[in-house]
Amino acid sequence: MTRRLAVLPALLATTLLLPSAADAAPRGPAGGGATAATVAAIDTDDPTGGAGAADVPADVPGPARPNRPAPRDPDDGDDRGSAPQGPPAPPAAAPPVDPAVLVPVPSSRRTVAGRVARLRTDGRAAIPRSAPQRVKRVIAAANLIVGKPYKWGGGHARLFDSGYDCSGAVGYALIRAGLQSGSMVSGTYARWAVQGDGRWISVHANRGHVYMEVAGLRLDTSAVADPGGAKGVRWRPVIGRRTGFHTRHIAGL
Repeated sequence: MTRRLAVLPALLATTLLLPSAADAAPRGPAGGGATAATVAAIDTDDPTGGAGAADVPADVPGPARPNRPAPRDPDDGDDRGSAPQGPPAPPAAAPPVDPAVLVPVPSSRRTVAGRVARLRTDGRAAIPRSAPQRVKRVIAAANLIVGKPYKWGGGHARLFDSGYDCSGAVGYALIRAGLQSGSMVSGTYARWAVQGDGRWISVHANRGHVYMEVAGLRLDTSAVADPGGAKGVRWRPVIGRRTGFHTRHIAGL
């Protein structure tokens, strides 16, 4: 009887120290393993940038984008994926780029007319009102992390992070737009989705780096072709597929 009485306090103390099932479970994307459904449940932003679905035509051509190799970035290799490289495809002739894209518009302009995104004076992108809804969501999501510093592994263990690496930044935008279910490394993007340039979104990747071009602007952490030579998560001019990269796109986009 005495032994039983001595065991009861110990069992009670152990029970109090153990976390409940609710406390032990990851709390949303910050707990890792984020899914599109999890993010959608907590996303209170206006993902369309003020442009509703009624403004989106059923079928509009996407913005022209170059498809030429750019100089190699000495900082490639900043990510953790792996994918067979293979010989790069010969670059196609580059179509002209609308110079107006590179002229910043006031930061108060959340949207712009037409099919091409415009860089804002605050570094974010003004969303084209004639883009499909899914494209608007990608741009709006990416705008939330523009200006974040480069951080190796950033955006993988935690969707909402203090900084992002290249695949973490691309993944953040696609996850929050509901186009990707969880984080991936750059090598995985090199064989992800559908091969070739997309009409609206093109992802260029190899085992060391990935960047994404959306409606005439490029989301990247690399300083390649950055007017100010800056690194970190930023919208930059499009450069197309660089030598040694694989180009993929989401079906229908």
